[in-house]
Amino acid sequence: MSKSFILISALASVVLTGCGSTTPTRETAQGYAIYDVKGDLPPAKAAEAVKLALQKNMSGVQLSHGLPPSPLPAKAGRFQLASPFKANAGLMALAMSGGQNVQVPTCEGAILTANGRDSSFAQYGEATTFFACLMPYQGGYGLNVYTTFSKASGGFSAAVLGATLARTVVGDSSKFIPRTINDMVEGLKAGGATVTLVEAYP
Repeated sequence: MSKSFILISALASVVLTGCGSTTPTRETAQGYAIYDVKGDLPPAKAAEAVKLALQKNMSGVQLSHGLPPSPLPAKAGRFQLASPFKANAGLMALAMSGGQNVQVPTCEGAILTANGRDSSFAQYGEATTFFACLMPYQGGYGLNVYTTFSKASGGFSAAVLGATLARTVVGDSSKFIPRTINDMVEGLKAGGATVTLVEAYP
């Protein structure tokens, strides 16, 4: 079956679905993965593995290196979602009315907090964000990764309509999320660590 036939079929499918396919729509999906990292991996080497994975896959990366808690906790911590507008109800209501995500991830006691953003598919209405942190504890580190993926569909923008058609054939850029997380895990393993998935969604 030729690619041109597949594209024509996809176009026909979109056209036949009626007005619903032209309604401007933005969807945002959240996800997370938490790993237990064990082994004699120095903090700088662990942080470097996370940094390199994000640099390889993201358009931009911001890093913050923190101090480990003293004494180290017996168990690894876990990221939390918190509202940056908690103290200001007016700002929170304004953000919610605009459809903005009013919760951001935080990691107390992290030696590394990293934020990455992939905007390479922005012209097609897609955006991916990464938040990752390394939280040391007595047995190693907790690697917490929180992601968001948003995409636009419908409307009459040529770029968005083209992207909607392309997704029916090749999927969207959310497929790069597991690749980026896997690069982090493989980087930590290459440094001599044992990495175990503790919890994930979806």
